[in-house]
Amino acid sequence: MAAVFAVLLLLIYIQFRTLRSFHWSALAAAFGSIQWPKLVLATAMIYGAYITRAFRWSVFLRPTKPASPAQMIPAQFIGFTSVAILGRLGEFVRPYLVARRQQVTFTSQLGVYAVERVFDLLAAAGIIAVTLSVSTSVRSLPHHEDFRRAGYIGIAAALVLALVALAIRMAGPSIADLARRGFGLISKKIGHTVEEKVLAFSHGLGAIGGINELLLALLYSFLTWGLIALAYVTIVHSFRLPELAAIPGAQTIVLMAASMFGSFAQLPAIGGGSQVAIIYALTSILGVGPEAATACALTLYVVTFLTVIPPGLFFARAEHVSLRNVAQASETEESLLVEEGAL
Repeated sequence: MAAVFAVLLLLIYIQFRTLRSFHWSALAAAFGSIQWPKLVLATAMIYGAYITRAFRWSVFLRPTKPASPAQMIPAQFIGFTSVAILGRLGEFVRPYLVARRQQVTFTSQLGVYAVERVFDLLAAAGIIAVTLSVSTSVRSLPHHEDFRRAGYIGIAAALVLALVALAIRMAGPSIADLARRGFGLISKKIGHTVEEKVLAFSHGLGAIGGINELLLALLYSFLTWGLIALAYVTIVHSFRLPELAAIPGAQTIVLMAASMFGSFAQLPAIGGGSQVAIIYALTSILGVGPEAATACALTLYVVTFLTVIPPGLFFARAEHVSLRNVAQASETEESLLVEEGAL
Protein backbone atom coordinates (compact mmCIF):
# COMPACT_ATOMS: atom_id res chain seq x y z
CA MET A 1 0.00 0.00 0.00
CA ALA A 2 2.84 2.41 0.86
CA ALA A 3 4.48 1.76 -2.51
CA VAL A 4 1.21 2.42 -4.35
CA PHE A 5 0.72 5.65 -2.40
CA ALA A 6 4.28 6.75 -3.24
CA VAL A 7 3.72 6.04 -6.96
CA LEU A 8 0.45 8.00 -6.89
CA LEU A 9 2.15 10.97 -5.22
CA LEU A 10 4.91 10.89 -7.84
CA LEU A 11 2.36 10.82 -10.67
CA ILE A 12 0.39 13.69 -9.12
CA TYR A 13 3.59 15.72 -8.84
CA ILE A 14 4.40 15.08 -12.50
CA GLN A 15 0.86 16.09 -13.46
CA PHE A 16 1.12 19.28 -11.41
CA ARG A 17 4.32 20.25 -13.22
CA THR A 18 2.67 19.48 -16.56
CA LEU A 19 -0.48 21.48 -15.86
CA ARG A 20 1.02 24.67 -14.43
CA SER A 21 0.43 26.45 -17.76
CA PHE A 22 -2.89 24.76 -18.42
CA HIS A 23 -5.51 26.48 -20.60
CA TRP A 24 -9.07 25.28 -20.05
CA SER A 25 -10.29 26.70 -23.34
CA ALA A 26 -7.74 24.54 -25.17
CA LEU A 27 -9.01 21.52 -23.25
CA ALA A 28 -12.56 22.28 -24.35
CA ALA A 29 -11.36 22.66 -27.95
CA ALA A 30 -9.62 19.29 -27.72
CA PHE A 31 -12.83 17.58 -26.58
CA GLY A 32 -14.69 19.45 -29.32
CA SER A 33 -12.43 17.94 -31.96
CA ILE A 34 -13.42 14.36 -31.13
CA GLN A 35 -14.86 12.27 -33.96
CA TRP A 36 -17.56 10.36 -32.10
CA PRO A 37 -18.00 7.51 -34.61
CA LYS A 38 -14.39 6.51 -33.90
CA LEU A 39 -15.11 6.45 -30.17
CA VAL A 40 -18.10 4.19 -30.82
CA LEU A 41 -15.82 1.90 -32.83
CA ALA A 42 -13.24 1.88 -30.03
CA THR A 43 -15.95 1.04 -27.49
CA ALA A 44 -17.04 -1.88 -29.68
CA MET A 45 -13.44 -3.10 -29.67
CA ILE A 46 -13.32 -2.94 -25.87
CA TYR A 47 -16.59 -4.87 -25.66
CA GLY A 48 -15.09 -7.38 -28.08
CA ALA A 49 -12.16 -7.81 -25.67
CA TYR A 50 -14.59 -8.72 -22.87
CA ILE A 51 -16.21 -11.27 -25.18
CA THR A 52 -12.87 -12.87 -26.09
CA ARG A 53 -12.21 -13.12 -22.35
CA ALA A 54 -15.47 -15.07 -22.07
CA PHE A 55 -14.29 -17.44 -24.81
CA ARG A 56 -11.00 -17.93 -22.95
CA TRP A 57 -12.72 -18.64 -19.63
CA SER A 58 -14.91 -21.25 -21.33
CA VAL A 59 -11.68 -22.92 -22.50
CA PHE A 60 -10.41 -23.01 -18.92
CA LEU A 61 -13.69 -24.59 -17.78
CA ARG A 62 -13.55 -27.50 -20.23
CA PRO A 63 -11.74 -30.00 -17.96
CA THR A 64 -14.05 -29.18 -15.01
CA LYS A 65 -17.48 -28.43 -16.39
CA PRO A 66 -17.84 -27.40 -20.05
CA ALA A 67 -19.76 -24.19 -20.64
CA SER A 68 -20.45 -22.09 -23.71
CA PRO A 69 -18.76 -18.69 -24.11
CA ALA A 70 -22.22 -17.10 -24.04
CA GLN A 71 -22.65 -18.34 -20.48
CA MET A 72 -19.40 -16.61 -19.48
CA ILE A 73 -20.21 -13.20 -20.97
CA PRO A 74 -22.39 -11.83 -18.12
CA ALA A 75 -19.73 -12.64 -15.51
CA GLN A 76 -17.09 -10.75 -17.51
CA PHE A 77 -19.14 -7.57 -17.82
CA ILE A 78 -20.46 -7.71 -14.24
CA GLY A 79 -17.00 -8.47 -12.85
CA PHE A 80 -15.24 -5.62 -14.62
CA THR A 81 -18.10 -3.27 -13.73
CA SER A 82 -17.59 -4.19 -10.07
CA VAL A 83 -13.88 -3.36 -10.37
CA ALA A 84 -14.65 -0.06 -12.11
CA ILE A 85 -17.14 1.01 -9.43
CA LEU A 86 -15.87 -0.67 -6.26
CA GLY A 87 -12.16 -1.06 -6.88
CA ARG A 88 -10.38 -3.94 -5.17
CA LEU A 89 -13.62 -5.05 -3.48
CA GLY A 90 -14.86 -6.24 -6.87
CA GLU A 91 -11.69 -8.10 -7.78
CA PHE A 92 -13.02 -11.62 -7.18
CA VAL A 93 -16.52 -11.11 -8.54
CA ARG A 94 -15.84 -12.85 -11.85
CA PRO A 95 -14.56 -16.15 -10.41
CA TYR A 96 -17.29 -16.04 -7.77
CA LEU A 97 -20.08 -15.59 -10.34
CA VAL A 98 -18.67 -18.31 -12.63
CA ALA A 99 -18.37 -20.72 -9.70
CA ARG A 100 -21.92 -19.99 -8.57
CA ARG A 101 -23.47 -20.22 -12.02
CA GLN A 102 -21.59 -23.33 -13.19
CA GLN A 103 -21.77 -25.02 -9.77
CA VAL A 104 -18.03 -25.55 -9.46
CA THR A 105 -15.79 -24.70 -6.53
CA PHE A 106 -14.78 -21.10 -5.91
CA THR A 107 -11.23 -22.34 -5.31
CA SER A 108 -11.01 -23.75 -8.83
CA GLN A 109 -12.14 -20.48 -10.37
CA LEU A 110 -9.70 -18.47 -8.27
CA GLY A 111 -7.04 -20.69 -9.80
CA VAL A 112 -8.40 -19.91 -13.26
CA TYR A 113 -8.37 -16.21 -12.35
CA ALA A 114 -4.69 -16.43 -11.40
CA VAL A 115 -3.84 -18.21 -14.65
CA GLU A 116 -5.88 -15.68 -16.64
CA ARG A 117 -3.78 -12.84 -15.24
CA VAL A 118 -0.60 -14.59 -16.33
CA PHE A 119 -2.00 -15.05 -19.85
CA ASP A 120 -2.97 -11.37 -19.88
CA LEU A 121 0.52 -10.38 -18.83
CA LEU A 122 2.09 -12.62 -21.47
CA ALA A 123 -0.11 -11.23 -24.25
CA ALA A 124 0.12 -7.57 -23.24
CA ALA A 125 3.87 -7.74 -22.61
CA GLY A 126 4.35 -9.62 -25.87
CA ILE A 127 2.48 -7.03 -27.95
CA ILE A 128 4.18 -4.09 -26.23
CA ALA A 129 7.65 -5.67 -26.36
CA VAL A 130 7.48 -6.69 -30.02
CA THR A 131 6.12 -3.29 -31.07
CA LEU A 132 8.85 -1.42 -29.20
CA SER A 133 11.49 -3.74 -30.61
CA VAL A 134 10.61 -3.76 -34.32
CA SER A 135 8.66 -0.56 -34.99
CA THR A 136 10.55 1.98 -37.08
CA SER A 137 8.40 4.84 -35.75
CA VAL A 138 9.75 4.24 -32.24
CA ARG A 139 13.18 5.38 -33.51
CA SER A 140 11.90 8.96 -33.68
CA LEU A 141 11.05 9.03 -29.96
CA PRO A 142 13.37 10.44 -27.29
CA HIS A 143 15.50 7.69 -25.76
CA HIS A 144 14.36 5.30 -28.47
CA GLU A 145 17.24 2.93 -27.70
CA ASP A 146 15.91 2.61 -24.15
CA PHE A 147 12.48 1.70 -25.56
CA ARG A 148 14.03 -0.87 -27.87
CA ARG A 149 16.04 -2.31 -24.99
CA ALA A 150 12.91 -2.41 -22.85
CA GLY A 151 11.19 -4.30 -25.65
CA TYR A 152 13.90 -6.94 -25.71
CA ILE A 153 13.78 -7.24 -21.92
CA GLY A 154 9.99 -7.56 -22.10
CA ILE A 155 10.22 -10.38 -24.63
CA ALA A 156 12.77 -12.18 -22.46
CA ALA A 157 10.62 -11.66 -19.35
CA ALA A 158 7.54 -13.02 -21.12
CA LEU A 159 9.45 -16.11 -22.21
CA VAL A 160 10.79 -16.66 -18.68
CA LEU A 161 7.28 -16.29 -17.29
CA ALA A 162 5.99 -18.82 -19.81
CA LEU A 163 8.74 -21.27 -18.81
CA VAL A 164 7.97 -20.78 -15.12
CA ALA A 165 4.27 -21.43 -15.79
CA LEU A 166 5.17 -24.58 -17.73
CA ALA A 167 7.39 -25.79 -14.89
CA ILE A 168 4.63 -25.19 -12.33
CA ARG A 169 2.18 -26.99 -14.60
CA MET A 170 4.45 -30.06 -14.66
CA ALA A 171 5.74 -30.05 -11.06
CA GLY A 172 3.60 -27.65 -9.05
CA PRO A 173 3.77 -29.32 -5.60
CA SER A 174 7.55 -29.75 -5.78
CA ILE A 175 8.09 -26.13 -6.81
CA ALA A 176 5.68 -24.94 -4.11
CA ASP A 177 7.63 -26.88 -1.48
CA LEU A 178 10.93 -25.49 -2.78
CA ALA A 179 9.47 -21.96 -2.69
CA ARG A 180 8.26 -22.50 0.88
CA ARG A 181 11.70 -23.55 2.05
CA GLY A 182 13.48 -20.79 0.13
CA PHE A 183 11.26 -17.92 1.23
CA GLY A 184 10.98 -19.52 4.66
CA LEU A 185 14.57 -18.49 5.29
CA ILE A 186 13.29 -14.92 5.31
CA SER A 187 9.99 -15.59 7.10
CA LYS A 188 7.98 -18.74 7.69
CA LYS A 189 4.78 -16.79 7.07
CA ILE A 190 6.07 -15.53 3.73
CA GLY A 191 7.20 -19.04 2.85
CA HIS A 192 3.76 -20.53 3.51
CA THR A 193 2.05 -17.67 1.63
CA VAL A 194 4.23 -18.19 -1.45
CA GLU A 195 3.64 -21.93 -1.27
CA GLU A 196 -0.13 -21.43 -1.18
CA LYS A 197 -0.03 -19.04 -4.15
CA VAL A 198 2.09 -21.43 -6.21
CA LEU A 199 -0.28 -24.31 -5.40
CA ALA A 200 -3.31 -22.18 -6.35
CA PHE A 201 -1.63 -21.22 -9.60
CA SER A 202 -0.75 -24.86 -10.24
CA HIS A 203 -4.38 -25.82 -9.62
CA GLY A 204 -5.48 -23.15 -12.08
CA LEU A 205 -3.05 -24.42 -14.69
CA GLY A 206 -4.77 -27.78 -14.35
CA ALA A 207 -7.68 -26.10 -16.12
CA ILE A 208 -5.60 -26.27 -19.30
CA GLY A 209 -6.50 -29.75 -20.47
CA GLY A 210 -3.94 -30.10 -23.27
CA ILE A 211 -2.07 -28.41 -26.08
CA ASN A 212 -5.28 -27.48 -27.92
CA GLU A 213 -6.63 -25.67 -24.87
CA LEU A 214 -3.27 -23.97 -24.32
CA LEU A 215 -3.14 -22.68 -27.89
CA LEU A 216 -6.76 -21.52 -27.74
CA ALA A 217 -6.14 -19.69 -24.46
CA LEU A 218 -3.11 -17.97 -25.99
CA LEU A 219 -5.07 -17.09 -29.12
CA TYR A 220 -7.90 -15.50 -27.14
CA SER A 221 -5.38 -13.67 -24.93
CA PHE A 222 -3.64 -12.09 -27.91
CA LEU A 223 -7.02 -11.30 -29.51
CA THR A 224 -8.08 -9.58 -26.28
CA TRP A 225 -5.01 -7.39 -26.05
CA GLY A 226 -4.88 -6.86 -29.80
CA LEU A 227 -8.38 -5.38 -29.62
CA ILE A 228 -7.36 -3.21 -26.66
CA ALA A 229 -4.28 -1.97 -28.56
CA LEU A 230 -6.42 -1.17 -31.62
CA ALA A 231 -8.85 0.69 -29.37
CA TYR A 232 -5.97 2.84 -28.10
CA VAL A 233 -4.98 3.71 -31.67
CA THR A 234 -8.58 4.50 -32.61
CA ILE A 235 -9.15 6.71 -29.55
CA VAL A 236 -5.96 8.71 -30.08
CA HIS A 237 -6.81 9.21 -33.75
CA SER A 238 -10.39 10.17 -32.93
CA PHE A 239 -9.08 13.67 -32.12
CA ARG A 240 -8.81 16.01 -35.10
CA LEU A 241 -5.92 17.83 -33.42
CA PRO A 242 -2.79 17.38 -35.57
CA GLU A 243 -0.55 16.66 -32.55
CA LEU A 244 -2.68 13.59 -31.71
CA ALA A 245 -3.85 12.56 -35.18
CA ALA A 246 -0.25 12.47 -36.42
CA ILE A 247 0.94 10.00 -33.77
CA PRO A 248 1.84 6.72 -35.53
CA GLY A 249 -0.21 3.75 -34.43
CA ALA A 250 2.85 1.90 -33.14
CA GLN A 251 3.74 4.79 -30.81
CA THR A 252 0.38 4.56 -29.04
CA ILE A 253 1.67 1.30 -27.55
CA VAL A 254 3.70 3.56 -25.24
CA LEU A 255 0.40 4.87 -23.87
CA MET A 256 -0.88 1.35 -23.23
CA ALA A 257 2.32 0.53 -21.36
CA ALA A 258 2.01 3.76 -19.34
CA SER A 259 -1.60 2.97 -18.51
CA MET A 260 -0.67 -0.49 -17.25
CA PHE A 261 2.04 1.01 -15.04
CA GLY A 262 -0.27 3.73 -13.74
CA SER A 263 -3.05 1.24 -12.98
CA PHE A 264 -1.10 0.16 -9.88
CA ALA A 265 -2.16 3.48 -8.34
CA GLN A 266 -5.88 3.59 -9.14
CA LEU A 267 -8.82 4.81 -7.09
CA PRO A 268 -12.29 3.21 -7.49
CA ALA A 269 -14.48 4.84 -10.18
CA ILE A 270 -12.27 7.94 -10.57
CA GLY A 271 -9.01 6.19 -11.44
CA GLY A 272 -5.98 8.46 -11.16
CA GLY A 273 -2.76 6.63 -11.88
CA SER A 274 -3.49 5.60 -15.45
CA GLN A 275 -4.54 9.07 -16.57
CA VAL A 276 -1.52 10.77 -15.02
CA ALA A 277 0.87 8.20 -16.48
CA ILE A 278 -0.66 8.63 -19.95
CA ILE A 279 -0.48 12.43 -19.66
CA TYR A 280 3.19 12.13 -18.77
CA ALA A 281 3.86 9.81 -21.73
CA LEU A 282 2.00 12.10 -24.14
CA THR A 283 3.69 15.31 -22.99
CA SER A 284 7.20 14.13 -22.16
CA ILE A 285 7.69 11.36 -24.73
CA LEU A 286 5.32 12.10 -27.62
CA GLY A 287 5.55 15.90 -27.40
CA VAL A 288 1.81 16.59 -27.05
CA GLY A 289 0.54 19.75 -25.32
CA PRO A 290 -0.89 19.40 -21.79
CA GLU A 291 -4.48 20.20 -22.80
CA ALA A 292 -4.60 17.70 -25.67
CA ALA A 293 -2.81 15.14 -23.51
CA THR A 294 -5.35 15.56 -20.69
CA ALA A 295 -8.30 15.24 -23.05
CA CYS A 296 -6.79 12.14 -24.64
CA ALA A 297 -5.94 10.52 -21.28
CA LEU A 298 -9.43 11.08 -19.88
CA THR A 299 -11.05 9.78 -23.06
CA LEU A 300 -8.84 6.68 -23.02
CA TYR A 301 -9.81 6.04 -19.41
CA VAL A 302 -13.52 6.44 -20.01
CA VAL A 303 -13.62 4.24 -23.13
CA THR A 304 -11.24 1.48 -22.00
CA PHE A 305 -12.30 1.28 -18.35
CA LEU A 306 -15.68 2.89 -17.68
CA THR A 307 -17.75 2.01 -20.75
CA VAL A 308 -18.18 -1.49 -19.31
CA ILE A 309 -20.52 -0.06 -16.66
CA PRO A 310 -23.77 0.29 -18.69
CA PRO A 311 -23.77 -3.30 -20.09
CA GLY A 312 -22.42 -4.53 -16.74
CA LEU A 313 -25.36 -3.02 -14.86
CA PHE A 314 -27.71 -4.41 -17.51
CA PHE A 315 -26.34 -7.94 -17.03
CA ALA A 316 -26.38 -7.51 -13.24
CA ARG A 317 -30.06 -6.59 -13.36
CA ALA A 318 -30.86 -9.47 -15.73
CA GLU A 319 -28.96 -11.92 -13.50
CA HIS A 320 -30.49 -10.44 -10.29
CA VAL A 321 -27.03 -9.61 -8.96
CA SER A 322 -26.27 -6.88 -6.42
CA LEU A 323 -22.75 -5.64 -7.17
CA ARG A 324 -21.90 -4.71 -3.61
CA ASN A 325 -23.38 -7.88 -2.11
CA VAL A 326 -21.65 -10.21 -4.54
CA ALA A 327 -18.38 -8.30 -4.17
CA GLN A 328 -18.50 -8.59 -0.39
CA ALA A 329 -19.45 -12.28 -0.61
CA SER A 330 -16.55 -13.05 -2.96
CA GLU A 331 -14.11 -11.11 -0.78
CA THR A 332 -15.32 -12.91 2.35
CA GLU A 333 -15.07 -16.34 0.76
CA GLU A 334 -11.57 -15.62 -0.55
CA SER A 335 -10.48 -14.49 2.92
CA LEU A 336 -11.88 -17.67 4.47
CA LEU A 337 -10.01 -19.80 1.97
CA VAL A 338 -6.77 -18.01 2.84
CA GLU A 339 -7.36 -18.54 6.55
CA GLU A 340 -8.10 -22.23 5.99
CA GLY A 341 -4.92 -22.62 3.92
CA ALA A 342 -6.79 -23.50 0.73
CA LEU A 343 -5.10 -20.54 -1.00
